Amino acid sequence: MKSWDLRAAALTLGLMLAACGATPHSSPTPRGSSSPLPSPSASQSPTPQSSATSPAPTSCSTSQLKASLANGQGAAGSIIYSLQFQNVGQVSCTLFGNPGVSLVASESGPQLGAAATFVNHSQAVTVTLLPGATASAALQIAEAGNFPQSSCDEAPAAGLRVYPPGQTASLFVAHSGLQACRDSGAQLLQVGPVTG
Repeated sequence: MKSWDLRAAALTLGLMLAACGATPHSSPTPRGSSSPLPSPSASQSPTPQSSATSPAPTSCSTSQLKASLANGQGAAGSIIYSLQFQNVGQVSCTLFGNPGVSLVASESGPQLGAAATFVNHSQAVTVTLLPGATASAALQIAEAGNFPQSSCDEAPAAGLRVYPPGQTASLFVAHSGLQACRDSGAQLLQVGPVTG
């Protein structure tokens, strides 16, 4: 075959490939590419919980939570509790950081002693609470009897006033048998970050 015949054949082949949308060096679309997916049929409708349609959870508001104390265990002059937060709302939400905690004389009564100091704050992680799920923070309460009466002024506490992380509205956690100090400088409480 003559050279001009070869050039004509190559040109014809190139035109045919271009008409088909391919080039001599094209390859099939790889798996996992961004080629469009077929529309779902009625029997293949997307689920409402798909990550593409569900918004990211927002911070848990105080109204979405119920707080309680559990698992009191004695430790050198103090008791360590699990301060638990249950999501009683209808949607998932998140908690991050340490809750605010203080001992109180009654549900709407005055604070007794100093508010809890935050410990292990650098270890805080974002915890996502599904509806009905529970997360907790370690709460250490020192025994009021260990403080000199002159710097304590011991008094019974009806429970705790608890501010979930990032919230300005509080929850009341009733708990019998707690002793507190009336002196505002008495530091009986330490609280860690919320964990899953």
